[in-house]
Amino acid sequence: MAGALLVRGGAVLSTDGWRAPCDIRVVAGRVVELGAALAADGAREIDASRLRIVPGFVDLHVHGAGGGMFEDGDAEAVRRIVHTLARLGTTALLATIGALPVEPLRQAVENAAAAMRWSDGARILGIHLEGPFLNPARAGAQQADWMRLPSLAELDDLQRRAGGAIRLVTLAPELPGGLELIAALRRRGIHVGLGHSEASAAQVEAAIAAGATHVTHLFNAMGALHHRAPGLPGVALTADHLAVELIADGAHVDRRVVDLVWRCKPAGRVLLVSDGVAAVGGAAGPLTLFGAACVAGDAVRRRDGGQLAGSCTTLATAVRNVAAWCPHLRLEDVVCAATAWPARSLGLETSAGTIAPGSVADLVLLDQQLGVRGVVCRGEALGTAGHPP
Repeated sequence: MAGALLVRGGAVLSTDGWRAPCDIRVVAGRVVELGAALAADGAREIDASRLRIVPGFVDLHVHGAGGGMFEDGDAEAVRRIVHTLARLGTTALLATIGALPVEPLRQAVENAAAAMRWSDGARILGIHLEGPFLNPARAGAQQADWMRLPSLAELDDLQRRAGGAIRLVTLAPELPGGLELIAALRRRGIHVGLGHSEASAAQVEAAIAAGATHVTHLFNAMGALHHRAPGLPGVALTADHLAVELIADGAHVDRRVVDLVWRCKPAGRVLLVSDGVAAVGGAAGPLTLFGAACVAGDAVRRRDGGQLAGSCTTLATAVRNVAAWCPHLRLEDVVCAATAWPARSLGLETSAGTIAPGSVADLVLLDQQLGVRGVVCRGEALGTAGHPP
């Protein structure tokens, strides 16, 4: 367990808003006190006097990093993912697993659930199943052949293997059995995201009535918004209680559309996600993702057809992008879209996304340009590129 730590003099984004100058006392991996000019009491000190201190970023949609993917079903791959992401500022996440054949999906779920017990790296708060109950017509970079009709029996088997760790399931509500599965998932306390879908507006409204609360990577892998057929994007923008994911890397969604979404949605309903894959953290070499050869550039794309296959970005970069693209937004709201709001959307607000006495000591130190200058993960100060602990 990490020892006592005192982070001094930063502008801290607490549950009460910005506090500056403010010290944070960390003991045994948790925040125990916030205040000005706290006594050192023998704790190791970090000078944050010219920095902003925000909660560790919470990513509800990330497949991999550091050359590894949760789909690999391999413990070493997961270890690379959580250690890479922690140093980049993402300290809590849902292990996101796309469509896979039956046995590899079982293995990936079991492996991710086992990693939740680890005591180092970014914390896995649960599992996000982005498949297999998706519409093959909107497969994106995933394998259409690995998608199948909604099955409560398969879901219950996976949840049993995960020890109850599945917290979010993305599905296409227009598939036969989709609405029934949404209702069953909600009865089991699992949140439902709508995505990889060609649902009409009426089908989306039926999904909401059945219990869906979330839209997976808005605009990507779904029918387009049309003025006479608004579909999933149109309902997502106008149904205030739906939370929507945005990939703010500049490749998946145009910056003007990011601004549009923010103007449409009420506070707390825009969730920044990375949709990061193995290329996050600068992993070099050819990539095979979702069963296909891919190449990394501004994003990651399939080599054969150019479809987007995930991002190379992190939530720290997404926050910096949105702050630059949408200067009318309050910085605290942009940060909350990558911290408190994702955690709250799944009922995880007591586990991540805030800085308050009693919270896990996950902190990110940002400079005035919103670059990551340091990370504290579970109370341990980590080094970042060019900035040793």
